[in-house]
Amino acid sequence: MSTLDSLAGRREEIAGKRIVVGFDGFTDTIVRPLKQAAAADAPALPFDTIREFGEFLIGKAEKSCSVELQVEARQLGGNLPYLSRGAGGLGLDVACIGMLGDGAAEEPFRRMPCTLYPYAPSGQSTCMEFRDGKVLLAADCALPRDAWELVLDATGGDAPALFQKADLLALVNWSELSFSHGLWEHTLDALDDADKTRFAFFDLCDVSRKTDGQIDAVLNLIGGFAEKRTAILSLNENEALTVSARVLDGVTDTGEIARAVRARYGIDEVLVHTVRDSLLCTPRGETHQPTHFVEQPKISTGAGDNFNAASCFAAVMGLPDSDRLTVANAFAHFYISQGYNPTLDELLGHIKALS
Repeated sequence: MSTLDSLAGRREEIAGKRIVVGFDGFTDTIVRPLKQAAAADAPALPFDTIREFGEFLIGKAEKSCSVELQVEARQLGGNLPYLSRGAGGLGLDVACIGMLGDGAAEEPFRRMPCTLYPYAPSGQSTCMEFRDGKVLLAADCALPRDAWELVLDATGGDAPALFQKADLLALVNWSELSFSHGLWEHTLDALDDADKTRFAFFDLCDVSRKTDGQIDAVLNLIGGFAEKRTAILSLNENEALTVSARVLDGVTDTGEIARAVRARYGIDEVLVHTVRDSLLCTPRGETHQPTHFVEQPKISTGAGDNFNAASCFAAVMGLPDSDRLTVANAFAHFYISQGYNPTLDELLGHIKALS
């Protein structure tokens, strides 16, 4: 029996794996910008790709324009909710410390299969969907007082213990929250031992608007986590290329970027995932795998977070590197093509269908 086939019989073990995720949380409005409004004899026609929409906007330079948005859904958003919902749906014990409500969880988050510690109201974002990706519009979130104090209050002072005991600690969305770096530093301080059998997983989100010094600082911070946990950094293609251009040598090969990040910052493992392929670079070597591209996605918002959710699952379950990519790619493919998170049984069936 393969390691993947054996997962169906390891449900009790899965349920015993504890993941703690911090610290964002958004309410997303999912829209499609319209190239042509609906008429009596024709349906609305959305812009097909980001390039097409971008060229339309360039054509309006030094002019004005309006864009009609076709609203498709209002739902939970942000890296933490998507990752947590995906991981919890696979059976992991997930605790979320996030911007999920002021005192009590807001409605979009209440159905998440997780323990919730809301410390602030959710941010508001608009996600413009296209066939080849998304454009996310969101403002920075202001808090009424110190973020770490809010986190401690929301957890009854238990945040350091939750971090310490987690089999995997996932810190996400560093780029979009001005206070995230400080929260990550407090989290590192809470880890009072070195246990490389436990994991710390990181998703920076789009770092394009951050300075070179800020990017260098957060990568060094993740290297600090690597002294206490097995640190995993997950980058999409845009993030990997931006990191390379800003703090490395500007190489564009994803394998070279992953190796350079590991070497320069002491990060144990680097994941790079693109729409066409993925790789995992570890002390054991480098594993590549093509993804299964979806020509007509049901949804792309949250695709990377679902890849990360399954990556966290595969890491804590001790799967071999190749199986970790297989699980992550299949989980993301199911979500993009079907529009919802698969259960463990659905995931294992989907992996067989794709093979």
